[in-house]
Amino acid sequence: MERKVLLTECMNRRVLALLEDEKVTEFHFGSSGEKKSCCLGEIYVGRVRKILPNIGGAFVEIANGEQCYFALDGKYTPVFTNKIGKKPLVIGDELLVQVEKEAVKTKQPVVTGNLNFTGQYVVLTSGNRTIGVSGKIHGARKEELQKLGQDYIDCDFGLIFRTNCVEAEETQIHAEIDKLAENYHRIVEYGKMRTCFSCLQSAPDPCVQALRDIYKKDLTEIIVEETVEDGALYKEVQTYLKTEMPDELPLLRAYTDPSYPLVKCYNLEGAIREARQERVWMKSGAYLVIQPTEALTVIDVNSGKCLKKNSHFPEINREAAREAVRQIRLRNISGIIIIDFINMKSAEEKKELLAYLQRELKKDPNPGNVMGMTKLQLVEITRKKIRKTLEESLHG
Repeated sequence: MERKVLLTECMNRRVLALLEDEKVTEFHFGSSGEKKSCCLGEIYVGRVRKILPNIGGAFVEIANGEQCYFALDGKYTPVFTNKIGKKPLVIGDELLVQVEKEAVKTKQPVVTGNLNFTGQYVVLTSGNRTIGVSGKIHGARKEELQKLGQDYIDCDFGLIFRTNCVEAEETQIHAEIDKLAENYHRIVEYGKMRTCFSCLQSAPDPCVQALRDIYKKDLTEIIVEETVEDGALYKEVQTYLKTEMPDELPLLRAYTDPSYPLVKCYNLEGAIREARQERVWMKSGAYLVIQPTEALTVIDVNSGKCLKKNSHFPEINREAAREAVRQIRLRNISGIIIIDFINMKSAEEKKELLAYLQRELKKDPNPGNVMGMTKLQLVEITRKKIRKTLEESLHG
């Protein structure tokens, strides 16, 4: 598989598009104008405003009038900057919190006392002091990383080795851990001296953040439109790669043809339009109907113009599974997802389809989980809510 990243401007904002075998699989958008809310990854000195034991949560204010949900699950020990009383958490306590979910629809942002510092190879976490390895890394390499993690077993933080560690040198990983640990300790000490509502760590530009998080294997090019923002975007990406991802700097390419911009060259506006349509046609002539609601997203599979009928339904369902997973990733659909496949006759067909669907979902950096099939043959999937959907990003 050949993968490339495009960074340009579309619909009056920055956009990053990830292409796999020349097909767009992900979009990430920069903010449009003035910042309206807190962003994923930002760290604040917050103040507890409400405690709701009946739902196991609290509300923490991180700016004047901006309250976020904080789960009282007892998993993490927060860093307090001003503690009131001896109870674990009381109204008026001031503590360091990090945004782990952005505001989605009517739901407020979610913050946590578990501070995460994400690098290209490793996530350093303050709340869980264990050593973890990406589920996509197996065998001897997984054992090597677990052994490497033992060097940090007595530290005041935990580590999660990301998928990019597969081909990374041990010296690169150690260097990144040291850098992340230094940043963690600096923010904790700095935060103790700051006033309430201070922002201790701003989120990077969403497009730059996406560039950091993309799996680097098979990545062949990072193409940036040089004319965007009078060259500011290219310079920002170039500087980021030099300081944070020097191994990927040779992949950077400047696109300099103003008469035929990247948006036209790769038909990005057309890809965005298609990703917002309710109906998605497939090569077989069958199609998907994707309908988001407040509670969940429904994907209906229809045989449509497909000339191959009954005996080819399993084949159509597999094609639909592949395309449904691509659309889930492209549109960044999360939460509860229901897929209504074409009816299957045998239990073996159902079992094979569910297994196939789960394998396809595992290719996603934010993989969904197949929960099973109902008596009405509706397949249930859950996918973690982290960022806004494509539609919400375009309106945010």
